[in-house]
Amino acid sequence: MSKIVPFPGHRKLPAAQPIPREEFERLAELALDIVDRIVALLDAEDGDPDHEDGGDSEPSLGAPESHHGSQVIWLRGNDRDLEADDKETDAGA
Repeated sequence: MSKIVPFPGHRKLPAAQPIPREEFERLAELALDIVDRIVALLDAEDGDPDHEDGGDSEPSLGAPESHHGSQVIWLRGNDRDLEADDKETDAGA
């Protein structure tokens, strides 16, 4: 570690003073706007998640509407691993 920044000591902070509700609402709106801008910046930097390698290759996570007549049968599932990598299937052979 090149630099260690010590946390301020046990200094007593002054008690918070009440503020008018209008001021609180204005500050809350400002905080939400800032969070929205940060999320938009991160989304723009991250790119489109559907254009990643194999973006839609996974099966849907929702239950199909008519799976052999009942969603309960689909819910119970089975022991098949439908997300096996090529490496895993090669190692098992």
